[in-house]
Amino acid sequence: MPAPVHDLPLRLLSPENRLTKVSVWERARECAAEMDRASHRPPFDADAFCRAANRGALVLAMAGDFEESERSCQRQARVLLSLVRRGLLPRSETVRVLQPWINIGRLRVIRGDWEGALAHFPAPDSLRDTGVFAGALGPEHGLTPDEAEGVLDSESGGAFVTNTHVVETTKALARGRRADLLAAHVSRWRGTARTLPHVREASALLALRGGAKLPAVAPGTVPTLGATAIEVHASLVDASRTDSLLRSLDTLSEGAPSADLVAVLRAGAGVLRSQDRVDDCARVLRRTADVCRELRDEAELFAVLRELGGLDPASGAAQEALAVAADSGYAFVRAQAGEPPLPPAEHEPRLAVLITAELEAESRTTLVRRTP
Repeated sequence: MPAPVHDLPLRLLSPENRLTKVSVWERARECAAEMDRASHRPPFDADAFCRAANRGALVLAMAGDFEESERSCQRQARVLLSLVRRGLLPRSETVRVLQPWINIGRLRVIRGDWEGALAHFPAPDSLRDTGVFAGALGPEHGLTPDEAEGVLDSESGGAFVTNTHVVETTKALARGRRADLLAAHVSRWRGTARTLPHVREASALLALRGGAKLPAVAPGTVPTLGATAIEVHASLVDASRTDSLLRSLDTLSEGAPSADLVAVLRAGAGVLRSQDRVDDCARVLRRTADVCRELRDEAELFAVLRELGGLDPASGAAQEALAVAADSGYAFVRAQAGEPPLPPAEHEPRLAVLITAELEAESRTTLVRRTP
């Protein structure tokens, strides 16, 4: 049956280039190797190093070691600031220091500390505060006022800071179920950031919570992930929209596979299940499982198979889920499969390669001298 309006979940499904959750062990090896190559190259390959370090920190968090994940973010910031301040990277690369700081905030959100996370998504004016990094990166690893001005004065840097503040704050407030603060935040930024799908989705979700009816999807409209995310929320409270939602899910499921697509398909399947449309739900889940297999998304495949196994015990999905979980490094997969948690990353060799790669990269950058 449709959910009461006040029970609408404050979860955001908008596309954001979510990372596919392939094997933890595979991604850890890849990230460690890429960091090693990036820090050996003359000159230092900041793009490759940051990509690998960001993903490596996420791997550590998904494996359950949030403390080491945060230390990983701190190491990345130290490496980047050291190189920029010594003239080994151009000043335009200073903006990269913000990403590990943002990632620490995301870790806070995952752990339920949405209030503590907000400081990690500073608005442009707040970035000029010399204390903005206090407590996580340390004052010596924060930006000076001149460095902050340099970031904000560049077109890409200013846009990055604004968009990150708007999107990550929106997600954090939604996760904290603070509809009041979310409404104020969206109202403040709706004009400036109206093109961001998270702002449109949050506005629609808040309208639904207020009892508003959203316009129906026009017949023949080609579905997008952003529009279908909103339709998921609308269908949750208005069962008359569910047939339209199902058509959108079917169309999207035949398109290019992505982790963003999986998020919308799973949420749509949840709506179908809540309205006792078991056969439709199972069909969407089976297609979602196929997408996960194509992406090699281990964690999402496990979750989808468990849901499908609950609907159709004879399908063998539950047994396949256990096989997927057999050597998984994802903490939530291991917990749901009844496996013991992993030891801290430093004591798990398949994860410790990330720590070693970062420490060696940090050591190398202290030895590098600027080329005359």
